[in-house]
Amino acid sequence: MTDQTSLQPIMDRSQAALALDALIRRNLRVGDPRDPAAVAKALRERYADDRAALEQEAAGLPFFKVTRIDGGAPAQDTTRAEERQAKDDVSKDLVAMSTNALLKDIHPELKGWSKTIRSAVEEGTAAARFALDPWQRDRAMAARRLLGDYARVARYVGALTPNMSIHYRQLAKSLDEVASVILVSMGDALASAGYGGGRFLLQAPASELAARRDAVIRALRNLTGTAQDAYGPNEWPRNLYAYRQVLDFLEENGLTDLRALLQENNVAPTLDEVVHWATRGASDDLRALGATALLSLERFRRLETLLRNQVSPAAPALAAYMTAVRLFVDTFENAGAGYRLPYIARPPIAFYGLYGVGGPDAPTRRLMEVIQRRGELAQALDCYLGCGCGDDLVRCQILLDKLLYDTDRAIDLYALSASTPGNGPAEQRAIAYGLIANRILCGVGTACRVQCEPQVIDSETGGQSQDVPCEQREAQCTSLGCVDRQPGLATIVQGIRDQLWHLGLPPVPSLPVCASLAGHGFGAETLGRVREELCVQHDAEASWAHLLATMAPACRFQGDLLAPVQELIDSAVDELTREGGQGLECPAEPLFPRHFEESLDELAFPNV
Repeated sequence: MTDQTSLQPIMDRSQAALALDALIRRNLRVGDPRDPAAVAKALRERYADDRAALEQEAAGLPFFKVTRIDGGAPAQDTTRAEERQAKDDVSKDLVAMSTNALLKDIHPELKGWSKTIRSAVEEGTAAARFALDPWQRDRAMAARRLLGDYARVARYVGALTPNMSIHYRQLAKSLDEVASVILVSMGDALASAGYGGGRFLLQAPASELAARRDAVIRALRNLTGTAQDAYGPNEWPRNLYAYRQVLDFLEENGLTDLRALLQENNVAPTLDEVVHWATRGASDDLRALGATALLSLERFRRLETLLRNQVSPAAPALAAYMTAVRLFVDTFENAGAGYRLPYIARPPIAFYGLYGVGGPDAPTRRLMEVIQRRGELAQALDCYLGCGCGDDLVRCQILLDKLLYDTDRAIDLYALSASTPGNGPAEQRAIAYGLIANRILCGVGTACRVQCEPQVIDSETGGQSQDVPCEQREAQCTSLGCVDRQPGLATIVQGIRDQLWHLGLPPVPSLPVCASLAGHGFGAETLGRVREELCVQHDAEASWAHLLATMAPACRFQGDLLAPVQELIDSAVDELTREGGQGLECPAEPLFPRHFEESLDELAFPNV
């Protein structure tokens, strides 16, 4: 067997070869276009009608239909069996709902649901098998998010529709099964490819990486003048003047080793070597690329940092070259995104040795804990409403179903994060979903709501008075809240919140049921990301108003079907504001700069 990571001459592949590789990956869904076995298998699956005849001809049989006894069935792994079962469950639930006489008034809407859901299921499961390709990985996660949205709306509509809640929840449960299988299939694809305990996944397709390499070379030629048209009589040679300043700066500061990055014959081989490892597509090559790319590109990163604000006047060609260099280097900055996926697909007993020397790190263990708690939460919520149909129970069902949906979104953030310490931007955004869980624990949306003014009560010792913090008084009200209506539910929700609030920081001892963000050490930047995530939730929930009014009877909450969720999000925003964050000021429409005539007119005539 040839060692794929052995040193060999670097060949500069043409654009036509890269385009052909991209075509094979896109149409045949092959991870490595140079693998003849994988290409042959993909062609047989694509042309299934002619496969039997070709196999008979290869076996020496006549080239016409002949019944042949198959000595053994091909082995099927567990993930494929689970995938078939999940797809079958979705199909049965869609057929059951579209043929239900009680839902005849919304038959066109359910028909549209069926078509979109089936398409998302097929696209997501097919793309998840090729998770080594960043494009396919993004498509799989997009399909998983779409299926999660449909499951969320199905549960919402089911809670608002008497006698049909179980049917909508069964559909949502089946959609969750497919969404979970997609995540497992992605981890299984990475683990089966030999990714193992690696910490590098290419975040841009090989064809795009080659295009970024060409952009660097073209920008360098424009800077040095080898690809620049002759300057006109009224044009200033800003590019060449900037090139002179860069050379002088490097010489004066003893950085002459970086002058090689201004010569095409030195830059091109370095970039070509990186592109070469990326275009091979095998897992061993990607792991070799992860161990060499950052060191090979360190000089480019250092040059980009040192040349900031060193050239005056600013030159467009130098800015273009530095931007192109940064774009190429950024491909490897967050290359660890997705390294936790194999831990989702493989049992814990196989972690040691096979998937990292020390097993899963702390954020991965938090992810696995949240996944386990998520399953417990889903099981508890399926039995939550039961035969009750009162407004309080329906309100609690809606809020807890939102928490289930938010837990899936937190799992996605953790699964695709590149932060090894587990306190990166993705984990910081997941705090918003932990904040939602905390507000539910505090009794938001139930009959037990208190105002947060200081209260004075008599102490048991000495008859003295003392102020009771707001969170303690809210915790005293949770006996009437949503989580106390079912045994063990509060423990599940509290476990999810604690994991999402940990972030590798020193844990707050004996965290109460109704806790506060204070004391966790979250900075202004972290709270800003939490606010952005709450804005996304607010906009997403508000966009479902017309859909809910169409799919469900408007006989609850005085016509405002979104009232429970809006109240929950507003409560989370108030909690964030009390801890030093800003209010819910979501970004408005983009502002475009005015024409220079308008600006000059305002300066010349300020009072007009």
